[in-house]
Amino acid sequence: MNDRLRNTSLSQQLAITAAALCLLVALALVALAAISSRHMMAQQEAGYGNALAQLIARRVSVAMESGDLLSVSASLRRFVNISAADSVVITDVEGKAIGQAGEPAHTRRYYYSAPVYIDTDIAGEVTVGIGGDHSRAALNRFILSLIGLAVLLSLTVFAGSHHFGQRLGNRLAAMARNIALEEEDTPADANEVRLLERRIDALPMDLLRTRSEPGAQEENYRSTAVLYLHLSSLIDYVDTLDESALQRYTGRLHQVVYAAAGFYAGELQVARQFGLAVYFSGDNKAGSAAFRAASCAWLVRAVSRDLEQQMSLSMKIAMAISQSELGAGDDGDIYPGLYMQHTLDELQAVCASSPPQLLLSPVACQDMDVASRLRVGAPGGNDYAPIEEFAGTYKDLLERQLRLIMKRLADPGSRR
Repeated sequence: MNDRLRNTSLSQQLAITAAALCLLVALALVALAAISSRHMMAQQEAGYGNALAQLIARRVSVAMESGDLLSVSASLRRFVNISAADSVVITDVEGKAIGQAGEPAHTRRYYYSAPVYIDTDIAGEVTVGIGGDHSRAALNRFILSLIGLAVLLSLTVFAGSHHFGQRLGNRLAAMARNIALEEEDTPADANEVRLLERRIDALPMDLLRTRSEPGAQEENYRSTAVLYLHLSSLIDYVDTLDESALQRYTGRLHQVVYAAAGFYAGELQVARQFGLAVYFSGDNKAGSAAFRAASCAWLVRAVSRDLEQQMSLSMKIAMAISQSELGAGDDGDIYPGLYMQHTLDELQAVCASSPPQLLLSPVACQDMDVASRLRVGAPGGNDYAPIEEFAGTYKDLLERQLRLIMKRLADPGSRR
C-alpha cells in the first residue's frame, strides 16, 4: 500500500494525506464531543430523576398519611403518563411495595429515589425508573451528524488539496522537462517529485556548471592551452554581406563561442583579423586545460553544424589546440600576449592549411586527461592529430551542454 501511494502523482498524495489528517482530527473532535455530551446528558438525567422522585414523594405523602392507597396509585399512573418515567414504585419503611405504576419496557434504566415524609417522619421511599433509550438515540443522532460533517469537511479538503497538488505537480514536471533539456517529454514516473529527483541525479551538476579558477595565482604566467578558431566562412562574407547582416552573423558567432567557452572557464580574445583565441589555464574540476579546450572546440563545432541547418549562411570554422608554457599575460605587461604570439602564429598556419576540423598539437595529445578521455586520429603532415571521439560519459555531458546552448540560442531574447 505504501509503495502504491509513493508511486501515485503528487496531487493524489497531497490530497489523500491532507484528507486523512483532516478526518483524523475531525473524528477526534467528534469523540471528544460525544464524551462531553454523554456526561452532560447523564447529569441532566440525574437532576431530572431526583427532582421527579422528590415531587412524587411530596404529592403522595398526603394520601399516605390518610391511608388512601387508591389515590396513591392514581397519582403514580398520572406521573408515568405525563413524565419521562416508565415505572414508579412506592415502598414502606419495611421495604414492601404499597404502590406501583408502569412497566419497565427498556433494557436499560436509571433509578432515582426520594424519601416520603409524613410530618418529620419517613413513611417510605419513592423509586423512579427512567429508561435511557431516548437519550442514547439522541446522542447517536448527534454523533452521526458530526461524523457526516467530518466526512464532508475531509472531502472538501481532498478536493482543495488535489487542485493545489496538480498545480504544484505541473510546475515540478515543467522543471523536470527543463532539466532534461527536452521540448517534449513523456514522464516515466507518475510522481513528479521522484521524476525531478531522477532528472537531477542524472545531471553531472559538478561538471555542467560554468567553471572559474579557484583563486589568484602568485605566478604571472602559467601553462595555458590555446584553442584557435579560424573563421573560414567569415573571410568570404566580409565583402558580400551588408553591414547589418554581417553584424548579425558575427554576433551569432560570438554567442556560440562565448557560450561554449563559458562551460569550461575559457577566456575569449580576438587574436587575428579572422581568428579567435580561447585560453584555458589553472586547475578546474572539469579537467585539464587541454581537455577543456578540446571539449569547448567540440561544442563550437556541434553548435555550428546545427545552426547551419537553420540559416542560409555557412559557419565553417577550423580549430586547432596547442599548449604553451607561458600564459597570455595581463595588463601589467608592457606587451600583453607577447609570449603567446609564436603559438598563435603556428595555430593560424595549421588552421589555414587544413580543412575545417578539430586538431591537437603533439604537446596537447600528451596531456593525461586528453589521452584517457578522448580518442585522436593519426597525425597529419604538420604532426597535428584530429579529434575523433570522446569517452561515453564525457560525450553524454557534451550532448547535454549542446542541447542547453541550442535552447538558449533558440530563445527570441538571444537573437540579434
